[in-house]
Amino acid sequence: MTRIAVPTIEEAPAKSQPILQNYVKVLGLVPNFFAMISQSPDALKAIADMHAALGKSLGHKTRERIHVMTAEVNGCNYCLSAHTFLGGKLQGLTAEDMELNREGHSTDPQADAALQFAYKVAKNRGHIEDADVQAVRAAGFTDAQIVDIVAETAFSFITNIFNNTFKTDIDSVFPPLQTKKAVA
Repeated sequence: MTRIAVPTIEEAPAKSQPILQNYVKVLGLVPNFFAMISQSPDALKAIADMHAALGKSLGHKTRERIHVMTAEVNGCNYCLSAHTFLGGKLQGLTAEDMELNREGHSTDPQADAALQFAYKVAKNRGHIEDADVQAVRAAGFTDAQIVDIVAETAFSFITNIFNNTFKTDIDSVFPPLQTKKAVA
């Protein structure tokens, strides 16, 4: 059960309401995560701005793959459920690919290189080897894209920590998934 209130758009602070209305426009709903964080308009704006700004060089599919992987690494059932739904519905990712994403792989060779790198960054909290950077570069990623991979992974950590802390209820439209870490 969620540890803090999940306000409706009308119950949210006035400064948060336009951002929440935008999520309705884009997604057709306000996910519980955004509703909960809306209690702090500054936090909601920061999250929304980061989400809008980060990782454009990677493409939406790879960004969703990184979110699925990071949710698995951090044992975040909410984020795993949300990004599996969004990856399938909005990006056309297959169930097979998203299952591989959970372990830092992809059916797409280019995305696989990004995911392998992001997985090492996530699992080792950034303590990686020079060879890891060289490998993702060799796969064709620029330094700017490598920065974006790390930034997208770090952004996922923020949402994972929030949802793990507050035990965010999985929205009814998302598949109720469990990470292997959460099951163990």
